[in-house]
Amino acid sequence: MTDNMVKYAVWGAGHRGRILYELLGAERIAAFIDSNPAKTGTTYLNCPVIDYETYKKEYRRYVIIVSIVFGGGVTELLERDRIFYFNVEQCPPEFMGYGLNTARHALKEWDLKIPDNAVLYGGTLYTVQVYEELQKRGRRNLSVCLPSSMEEKMRSLFSEMMPEIRTIQSKEIDSQTILLTEKTHGLEPELSGCPVLDIADWTQYVPAYHNHKIEALKNRFRGRRCFIVATGPSLTYADLSRLHDNHEFCMSINSIFTCFPETPWRPDCYTVLDADGITMWQGEFHKLKDIPCKFIADCQPYFDYTQLDESWHVYHSILDDFSIKHMLFSEDCSRKVYNGSTVVYVCIQFAAYLGFKEIYLLGVDYSYRKNGKNHFTKQVEPDEQFDGMNGQDRIQRISYEAFRRAGEYASSHSIKIYNASRKTCLDVFEQVDFDTLFPCAGEGEHI
Repeated sequence: MTDNMVKYAVWGAGHRGRILYELLGAERIAAFIDSNPAKTGTTYLNCPVIDYETYKKEYRRYVIIVSIVFGGGVTELLERDRIFYFNVEQCPPEFMGYGLNTARHALKEWDLKIPDNAVLYGGTLYTVQVYEELQKRGRRNLSVCLPSSMEEKMRSLFSEMMPEIRTIQSKEIDSQTILLTEKTHGLEPELSGCPVLDIADWTQYVPAYHNHKIEALKNRFRGRRCFIVATGPSLTYADLSRLHDNHEFCMSINSIFTCFPETPWRPDCYTVLDADGITMWQGEFHKLKDIPCKFIADCQPYFDYTQLDESWHVYHSILDDFSIKHMLFSEDCSRKVYNGSTVVYVCIQFAAYLGFKEIYLLGVDYSYRKNGKNHFTKQVEPDEQFDGMNGQDRIQRISYEAFRRAGEYASSHSIKIYNASRKTCLDVFEQVDFDTLFPCAGEGEHI
């Protein structure tokens, strides 16, 4: 590492922090910051774990990278205190582990033809990483154009914390190639005549993200109805029996397997989204052997996906600041599926892709209670398993927008989504009485 390369303090001594440690290199990490008093004063990956006050007193010369999910309230705190930071969610999702191992393999052969005087467009950690990498490869005429949407105080702090990086304004660019390092809906008008090379979206460079097994399922159930069975406390075993007796096509999620000893019902599809969930539940995956189709996100780089049998379908999961702000909905689940902060949103995308025209939500209570019962079976609750869930309110807000987006997509594609949950705080979809949906038993095709 050269003397002028910036070092970082990573906010979040956990899964994402570990990924950044490995991507950036141990020599670039000065410390981890964490809000959990049980972690502060210890070490993580041989780096000190400090609290925010210690950062301000002793580590302020290091640039903060916020690694926790959706900023966890930290970004507002840093902006209030005028402290410059990078948010890892403004980087490609691979920086958080999504598809990371697949991308690493594919990008070994990545050899883009980049002009010497290229201009990097963006103001993210990824922008800096690309700038440094091109410099190492001998490029000496590089510059960075910070987006006009970036607040002036953050632009000023960027230049202050990154004095070795040459920044220019968009009006100074004259036909140079633009390297897009940050996703955007559109560049400044004065850049309209410049050639653009998009290196912010890695999906176009990683063919292995395309899952042909998922593609083969497209419109398999065109015109049918399905139930997305979540695990909220309002769900009952009687509900599952009704679904079982009527041979309804069901998709379910996460810890649903905890109910299997008490019911013969099994979903036709199972979906898991969360990296921590994969880690926590991997020892239970054998309980899913009777489920013919299982979707698992490529979000956990420390999980061995090769151990999974043919009934598992690995999908490329997208979680980044851009897809959340604009709440994207995938029309091709064989290539990418958007996170939306809730696995139910993922299931809705899959249900639409499989061709279902009526989608019923069940057990979607949407009423998270801290230190309370949030599942219909007895199991470890998130507050007991993870660090607090301090960002739960934010997750709720984002998931609400995801459900709104799902409703918009459904409306424009002749799909009906109903909420059949017995108790629910989710008011986005028309609510229906679950008991009225079964006038008689029927047979249906299953995967």
